[in-house]
Amino acid sequence: MKEKRVYQRYTISNEESRHLQDEIKLDGVSVRLVDFSVGGLCVISGQSHAVGDIVSVFANFAIGGRIDLTGRVVRVVPEGTFWSVAVDLSGNYKTPPMRKP
Repeated sequence: MKEKRVYQRYTISNEESRHLQDEIKLDGVSVRLVDFSVGGLCVISGQSHAVGDIVSVFANFAIGGRIDLTGRVVRVVPEGTFWSVAVDLSGNYKTPPMRKP
């Protein structure tokens, strides 16, 4: 299966996620970051969303700085009693891909 991602993805392990002091919220609800790239992110949330939903993404970083973005939900998969939610952020800015197709 060919990789469809345009931007390089960075995965956060469960161990790394537990030690992050960053605050990440999706529509005001705290979530656990799974992976991220310039084009989007995936989180584990206690709240389900529908594909196509427009959501707010807020990140407050322990080392300083914060990000407020709007994204579109592109995938929702049950993960036990939680939900894996993938959000496309690429509509927020015009950045050329860093990865060659």
